[in-house]
This record gives sequence, structure tokens and C-alpha cells, in this order.
Amino acid sequence: MTSKTLKADVERAKAHYLAVLGVLPEPIRAMADYAPEALVAYQQFKDYLYKPAGEGALDLKTKELIYVVLDTATGNLAGANNHLRAAVDQGLTVPELAEALIQVMNVCGITTWGQTGYKVLDEAKRLIEVRTQAAPKTGASAPKRSDATPETSQPPRSRSRAPKPGNR
Repeated sequence: MTSKTLKADVERAKAHYLAVLGVLPEPIRAMADYAPEALVAYQQFKDYLYKPAGEGALDLKTKELIYVVLDTATGNLAGANNHLRAAVDQGLTVPELAEALIQVMNVCGITTWGQTGYKVLDEAKRLIEVRTQAAPKTGASAPKRSDATPETSQPPRSRSRAPKPGNR
């Protein structure tokens, strides 16, 4: 792989995170800095998971929910919150998340709930309340992020919050 191709592939990988999560997680930034070839290989795996709408078996909301519950089960609060924002952008509700997190607790134990589960649910409630208050009074909801790959998606919305570290 030429350095020009590697640089372009690393930038494409970074664009994926910005388009889907709205942030570049610190572990991904570090991989880009210290092991760019590994990031490119990891992104090829992610490309399989983030196929354009209609090409994958799962919709983007479900994929993001799975990331949220897996990050919760492993105690990765920052990663869970990154994917939570993306899932909420796709229409995830607090009752849906609560049911999924209780299922994780049922399999992984009460410690999962006590360490990260309830925190993720509290963050979901906060995010949805903020977005509901900011939504136009006409009943329209905030636009969802596209299932499209970064090459075909629009640049991410401007965000007032600072990027948060996390995995993926």
C-alpha cells in the first residue's frame, strides 16, 4: 500500500466515525496515529457492518443498539454513549433501550447494570429530552443520520459538545 493510498484510507476511516458517531473516538484517533494499517484493516471489517440501507440484514438503529449493549456488557461506558447517540439519531427509544439493557443484565449479571447499564439509560433519557426540547414545535423529529457510507453521506451536523473518548 502506498503512503498516498494509506493516508486516503485512514481519512476515509476517520470520516466513517464522524458521519456515524459525530465524533472521532480517542482509541480510533490513536490507531490512526500509531498503527494506520491496522485502522484500515479494521475499517474494512466495519464496512461490512455498515453497508448502505437495504444491503444489510440489520438496520442501522439495530446495529447501534447492539454496540450499545455490547459496550455496556464489557463496561465501556464511553463507547456505549458514542453508539447511544448514533442509535438515538436512528430513533431508538428509552423503553427499547431499557428492555435491551435488562436483557444484558439477565445474561451478564447485576454488576453490568450497576457499573454501566443504568448510566447509559440515564444518558439516553437526557439525550432524548434535549432533542425533544430542541425539535420544532410542528412535531417533526430531528433528522436521522444516513445509513449511507461516508463517501456518499453528507458531512456530520455541527455539534456543540466536545468529543468524548470511547471505542469503535
